[in-house]
Amino acid sequence: MDAAAGVNWRARLSPTSWLTTKTVFSQVFAVALFAIQAPVLGPKAFGLISLVMVFVGFCESVPCEAAADSLISVREAQEEHFATMTTAVVAFSLLFGLVIFVGADWLGRILGAAELGPILRWMAILPALTAISAAPTAATKRDMRFGPLALRSIVSLLVGGIVGLVLTLTGFGVWALVWQALVTRVVIAVVLWNTVPLKLRFGFSRPHFDDVLRYAAPTLVSRVMSWGGGQIPRLLLGLFWGPAPLGLFSLAGKLTEVLLELTVVPRYAVARVELRRFASDPVALADALRRTVTLMSVFCFPLCVGGAVVIPTLFHVWLDPRWYTGIIATQLLLLACMAQITHYCAGATLLACNFQKAEAVGSVIQTLTTVVATLVAAPFGITVAAAVIGGRPFATIAVPITLLQRKIGLSPRVILGGQLPALAAALTMGAGVWLLQRETAPLLGGVSELLLLVAAGAGLYVLMIVLLMPGFAAQFIRRSQPAV
Repeated sequence: MDAAAGVNWRARLSPTSWLTTKTVFSQVFAVALFAIQAPVLGPKAFGLISLVMVFVGFCESVPCEAAADSLISVREAQEEHFATMTTAVVAFSLLFGLVIFVGADWLGRILGAAELGPILRWMAILPALTAISAAPTAATKRDMRFGPLALRSIVSLLVGGIVGLVLTLTGFGVWALVWQALVTRVVIAVVLWNTVPLKLRFGFSRPHFDDVLRYAAPTLVSRVMSWGGGQIPRLLLGLFWGPAPLGLFSLAGKLTEVLLELTVVPRYAVARVELRRFASDPVALADALRRTVTLMSVFCFPLCVGGAVVIPTLFHVWLDPRWYTGIIATQLLLLACMAQITHYCAGATLLACNFQKAEAVGSVIQTLTTVVATLVAAPFGITVAAAVIGGRPFATIAVPITLLQRKIGLSPRVILGGQLPALAAALTMGAGVWLLQRETAPLLGGVSELLLLVAAGAGLYVLMIVLLMPGFAAQFIRRSQPAV
């Protein structure tokens, strides 16, 4: 009976629920690790790792993710597709890692941080470890088997995090973060290949490579732009500021990443595949997109607005004074996440309808505007940089909306209208929490004040959702009830 109940429970979880479960664990676990590591290691260690990931992360974010995405897009994927793509991305990653290894000291001198050289040499193997996981990642996503993928990811994050925590507490400094990354990649590669029915094979077939490349080429452009939009600003800010201030900005970026990973990315990953079913039916596609946008907004907006309000209290409870300069920057970047829903949903829809080139055009525009914003704002310090960079997604929101309208014929009301009720609820909640914070700060302070603000914000937001979105609230309650 218990075993059957366990199977039924796992079967009832949707792909989005599995991805959300994995994401919640990974982000909560990452925040818990950071809560311990940040006071011990300080901003400089995280700034150094941020600079390293500018280079190492290119290969992880561009060819590896493009390979996985292209394998998902191939209509009739065969084992030769997976073997060919594995061979191609692993070969590229090894070559890329060799370049990083050889140029490590030179990069350290250019960036004014001699400590980068040894760190880069050790982490040059990361791209190859990620590349070898591209094929099983694509296979599980193609089959919508997000449960096994989520469970294996949790295991790898847990093992790597424990290693990093132990090394942090035993005085290894920044090297605790290095080994944490290495162990995580090794474990996830091993467990992923033991999850899928595929066998780890190397080989090259030109017809199969050309077949995958049809989808990979425009996706590569999109991934380059996505990487550039996230990492080039870090490189530029590191050149202007050095590792320690960059560590402060990286904290703001990390918290916004946690927010997006919890509320947007899981649904985006599922929508990227799920919306393919409606590609030939504009009416059904519009309905499915509206539901996706609404669901993302309901969970994302309160964390953006409420998080921005309670960040000062959180920082004083959580971190030491070395981090306080990053408070306003974190607030600004959290609020910027609200605009990202439109960008993510538009990208998922374009990819699902096989408009990879249009999605790539949007990504190019986003990256170029991010680089320009960073160059303009970096000389004026972290707060101005956060305001300008955080304002960019709002300033360019017309780009994805226009692409959806021109390529698929979707009205802007589909993607914007689905966000309005949740936005109104979140802003009302934020105003209430801000007023409460002004009254309670002189009386409570610390952990007590933080808990009160979070509880009050959650209660007020739920009330607003029930009032403004009764249909959504009723549906959510029904889906949350256990089957009889």
